[in-house]
Amino acid sequence: MRKILIPTDFSSNAMGALQYGVGLANAIGNVELTLLHTYEVHSNAGMFVSVSDFMKKDAVDQSLEAIKAVEPRLQNGVTIDSQILRGPTVDLITDFARRNRYDLILMGTQGASGLQEIFFGSTTNAVLKQADVPVLAVPAGYRYTPVEKIVLAIDEEGLEDREMVKPLSVISKAFDAPVCVFHQSAAFEEDGIDPSVDEALSGIDHSFHYELEEENVNESINNFVIDCGAQLLVMVRRQRGFLEEVFHVSATTRKVFNTPVPLLVLKEG
Repeated sequence: MRKILIPTDFSSNAMGALQYGVGLANAIGNVELTLLHTYEVHSNAGMFVSVSDFMKKDAVDQSLEAIKAVEPRLQNGVTIDSQILRGPTVDLITDFARRNRYDLILMGTQGASGLQEIFFGSTTNAVLKQADVPVLAVPAGYRYTPVEKIVLAIDEEGLEDREMVKPLSVISKAFDAPVCVFHQSAAFEEDGIDPSVDEALSGIDHSFHYELEEENVNESINNFVIDCGAQLLVMVRRQRGFLEEVFHVSATTRKVFNTPVPLLVLKEG
């Protein structure tokens, strides 16, 4: 993992994500961090140029301040730069990450309910759906802490290959953090965790944990993360929408999975 893209709107949550990104990059070593700010101008033709220039200058100034604030913390060959782009936020983030071959997009989320934003339709959610690279979402108010344990919540389908779990592998090895593979299955299931998971995690310190339960998958994952004492939760975004099924949002109660730790979403295919 050599390049991490950190989209920002300069809010407190976004700056918290930047602090997390610096801590993560320092642990990995020799990482290029890029702070990316996007803006759109909605005004009449007569005001367009002046408003655009003002917004760009303001963004440049804030980017410089953000970089100045974290530069003293950079270690182990980590560097940071910034980019300011005008246009639709999600399209610019995902296209920039693809064209410049970033290994990871790291974003902060909004709201007191941590990762709730992801599942209520947000910039983070849209980036998750559209990006070709893994996305790491940092809950609002989360303060960086070294990763001591990682939970990989997996369904019955397994993992494609080692390349798919490369971001997980890099983070695990950087912190010497074991991976606890969690799988919840219904009583009628007999196969358990697909053998491809063990193969894909070869070379990573990992263990398997099962729970027999037919309902409340999100609650089970949340409880396991807490009981395990993990600082990172990892899941796979599948074409069929497993992530949305696990993080089911009720239109009436507005309840949603709410882990207090960052969520790394790996990409299938």
